Amino acid sequence: GFQNPFATGFYILGMFLLCSHLSHGFGSFFQTLGLNSRRAAPLLVNGGRVLAWLIFVGYVSIPVAVLVGFLK
Repeated sequence: GFQNPFATGFYILGMFLLCSHLSHGFGSFFQTLGLNSRRAAPLLVNGGRVLAWLIFVGYVSIPVAVLVGFLK
């Protein structure tokens, strides 16, 4: 299925939207638990962004590799 550019594009868009949601949810999770402070907030926000981008790159690398012909 990932040899089809439209399917790959739809998958990448879905992963981007999911990881955007996860990026926000990471910081909100700690805020809900009451573990958020002025000192910890920037670390949690940036940690959530880094985690979300790592997940995005990991999950998108396989369909892109199939689309460009590295994997079959």
